[in-house]
Amino acid sequence: MYKKLIAIVGTNASGKSSLGLKLAKEFGAEIVSADSRQVYKHLDLGTGKVSVKELQEVPHHLINILELNQPFSLAEYQERAYQAIDSICARGSLPFLVGGTGLYTRAVIEGYNLVSAPPNYQLRAELADKSANELRTILKERGDNAVPNTQNIRHLVRRIEKLKSGSAEDKESTPRYNTLQLGLTWDRAILHKRIEERLDARLAQGMVEEVQKVLKMGATPEFLEDLGLEYRLTYRYIKGNYDSFQAYRDDLFTQIRRFAKRQMTWFRKEKNIIWLDSTSDYYTQAKQLISNFLAK
Repeated sequence: MYKKLIAIVGTNASGKSSLGLKLAKEFGAEIVSADSRQVYKHLDLGTGKVSVKELQEVPHHLINILELNQPFSLAEYQERAYQAIDSICARGSLPFLVGGTGLYTRAVIEGYNLVSAPPNYQLRAELADKSANELRTILKERGDNAVPNTQNIRHLVRRIEKLKSGSAEDKESTPRYNTLQLGLTWDRAILHKRIEERLDARLAQGMVEEVQKVLKMGATPEFLEDLGLEYRLTYRYIKGNYDSFQAYRDDLFTQIRRFAKRQMTWFRKEKNIIWLDSTSDYYTQAKQLISNFLAK
């Protein structure tokens, strides 16, 4: 019999973390983070990490588990997520998988059988300026007979990393949990306003200073570049790549909006996500859906 798992996903600034926290309190659940950056210590504002108070209110897993610069692969995340979820179930509690890293949630929910290959930052640096066509050529030259026709640079680089470890292809998926997936997002205009308000709040709280601090602690440029928009562009601002703070802020806002659109494209492909109605009382809707799912 499959163990039951609740997944709450959504775009940047959708409010999924707050919703997950509120629902976890309601159902006495524990939260397993599905965020590729919140695993790192010292990265708080740029990742939208929950507060210390919120961590105390509801047990959280896979937050603040790694030091700066430490490699972390999808396979490692999946293994740790499995361990956390199984441990929660063994205690008779309910696991919530909450986050916006779509590949993380999919790996756990669908049960990817992954080729384990750690991130290779030297290789990523060597491939940083390559186009998608050039990366596909590299894969073909190295014996990959099923090179995907994609423009996704990160996906192609990751495939090269896997190939160096022996195989680029993962095995057929084997789901381990009976999962209810709930999704939260907003109309585009509202979502953009939420993104802008959140970004300005983080900047006011010291996001630039946070990046300056982790640089002093030894965070490498390669590590920050690979962390995503908030850290990549903030690092470039600190380096002097922008003419002004406003130019940096506006570029970051534009890039986050575009990223949210890509997130939504990813999640829309997931046929099993039930999208909550953000124009109404979506908390009560989610609560009822979870209650019905648990009663089955």
